[in-house]
Amino acid sequence: MRGLMVLAVGALLTASIAFAQDADLARRQAEAAAEIAARAEAETVLAEGEGRSETFAYCTACHNTALIRRSAFSRDRWDELMDWMAEKHGMNPIDGDFRATIVDYLAQHYGPRARGPRGGNPFLD
Repeated sequence: MRGLMVLAVGALLTASIAFAQDADLARRQAEAAAEIAARAEAETVLAEGEGRSETFAYCTACHNTALIRRSAFSRDRWDELMDWMAEKHGMNPIDGDFRATIVDYLAQHYGPRARGPRGGNPFLD
């Protein structure tokens, strides 16, 4: 009987430790998410130019600017992405001059990057 009691107490201790670890992990994840959310981006992180305000306002409703800044697409590819985001991710479709303003801005400032004589390796060029 005493052995069962020791076993039950051990199981309870193990469960409470696991619960405490899960609670600690959840707390740390919540704190990290809050810290990320608190880092509000400013429009100025994007390249200066006509269409920056429109691009920032429309695009950051769904994602941060890092996705834009690390991309290097042609105008046609940026235009295709507008349709893809609307179809696959529920973005409100945009047309007309507003779409042209955003796509032109993205193509001009976040278009294909020039490659150096060594194939674009930044350590060799």
